Amino acid sequence: MLAVLMLGLVLVIWAVLARPAQRYSVTVPIAMAAAGLILTNGSNPLVNIEVTGPIVRHLIEITLALVLFTDATEISVQWLRETGRVPMRMLFIAFPLTVLLGFAAGVPLLPGAGWWVCAICAAVLAATDSTPILPLLHDRRLPSGMRHTITVVSGLDDGLAAPLVLLLLAGAVASTDLESVLLELLIALVAGLIVGFGGARMLSMARERGWSTPEADRVGLLALAITAFAMGEVLHGNGFVAAFVAGLAARATAPHMPHAALQTVSDTAMVLSAAVWFVFGSLVVPAFMDGLDWRVFVYAFLSLTLIRMVPVALSLLGSHVPWRERWALGFWGPRGLDSMVLGIIALEQLSGLDADWVADVVVVVISLSILIHGLSARYFAWWWDRRSRALAASAGPSTH
Repeated sequence: MLAVLMLGLVLVIWAVLARPAQRYSVTVPIAMAAAGLILTNGSNPLVNIEVTGPIVRHLIEITLALVLFTDATEISVQWLRETGRVPMRMLFIAFPLTVLLGFAAGVPLLPGAGWWVCAICAAVLAATDSTPILPLLHDRRLPSGMRHTITVVSGLDDGLAAPLVLLLLAGAVASTDLESVLLELLIALVAGLIVGFGGARMLSMARERGWSTPEADRVGLLALAITAFAMGEVLHGNGFVAAFVAGLAARATAPHMPHAALQTVSDTAMVLSAAVWFVFGSLVVPAFMDGLDWRVFVYAFLSLTLIRMVPVALSLLGSHVPWRERWALGFWGPRGLDSMVLGIIALEQLSGLDADWVADVVVVVISLSILIHGLSARYFAWWWDRRSRALAASAGPSTH
């Protein structure tokens, strides 16, 4: 209960100082990870967290399910039709290239990890999380199309990464066969479609006939996310994929769904995510104190830069996107909650040196991402605005 108390206090402090904190790019993930690092480490820590316990595992699982559902409902089919070439290129060209390049870099830099583990690390780290850079995504100094693309891609690529990680784990673990994994994904797909389409349709009908209220609508969507995840798990499918598919189906069924209807889901996911980031902070010091191989840091730096930036740039060749935006889209792919949970799923099935490699790589990459992406967001927006003004001034007034 002391951990819950500390979590609540830190969240209250952040809420009180939210606006000045955002000026310095101190987001909830940064604040909570720092609090977890400080309060849970040392010879006599104030808070003790059993990371491998069932409570923490269930917390992490339901958090990712809500985040996946929320991200999926943010995706507008109409917007994808109008400007979907860029995010679709990033998903179906850049994403697999990122995994392949991450695998190719992991083979020489993670000796003894094995090809399966290198592929798992690459897939886990291919998922991006826009939460650590929320101030950047709300900064109007940046092009709205670029900000929306980052949000959409971060919401979709984790939906691709989750089944890919499961397939790779099936290959790495002899006791898991590929047919079982494919069956889990099929069950999750069906469960997500049923819950998403059916639930969204019922909520829309209730809204149109005046049976529901705005408050009930918000609770209903939260219930849909939880139901999809739980149904996927109860039917021995994958709850994460079910939640993601349910979000896509709900948005497709109710394309004009009021944005306010998703507020309860978003707020709940944010609070639970804060708790997960607190837990992550408790893992940082032990991981670094165990003596990390220097090659892990090289791999982490490459994962956050070239391994993603080069595939994104290649995927946008021949597009209308300026080169400055291409490199920005490649750089702004923070790693966070999605990679954390997928890494934990991998750790539950791996053992020995394989598990150590995955744990070390995931912790280091996410830690560096918090620092590199989170703390540089405000200064990047300032630089972008200054550069845009300079380019406009050099171009001179338009003539007719």
